[in-house]
Amino acid sequence: MQGTVSGLLFMVLSVAVYMMGIQGAAVSFAMGLLACGAVILMVAGFEEKFGRGIDFLAKYTMPIFLMHTLFAAPMRLVLLKIGEEKVTVHVVLGLGISFGGPIIAAWIMKKMKWLEFFLYPNKFIRKV
Repeated sequence: MQGTVSGLLFMVLSVAVYMMGIQGAAVSFAMGLLACGAVILMVAGFEEKFGRGIDFLAKYTMPIFLMHTLFAAPMRLVLLKIGEEKVTVHVVLGLGISFGGPIIAAWIMKKMKWLEFFLYPNKFIRKV
C-alpha cells in the first residue's frame, strides 16, 4: 500500500512540477528518490504474490544489467527501420527484449562454460 501511495504521489507531483515549470537539480533528485522508493516498496509489497517470478529475475540480475542495452538498442533500430513509431510498441518490445534477451543469452553462456566467464569471472579464477 505504501508503494502505491508513493507512486501516486510521484505522479501527482510530476504533473505539478511540469505544469509549474519548476526546474532544478534538487527537485529532480527528490523526484528520483521518490520514484525509486515507490518502486522498491511496490516490489516488496507484491513479493508474496510474485515471489517466484522475482526470484527468477533476481537470478539473472547481472546478465540483465550487463546486456540489456545490447538487446534494446538494436530492437529500437529495427522498429524505426520498419517504420514503427508507436511509443507503446517500442516500450513493450523494448522491455521484453531487455529482460528476455539477456536471460536467454545467460542460459546459452551457462551451457558453454568458457562463455560464462564473461558474466561470472569469480567462478573461474582460483583463489590464491
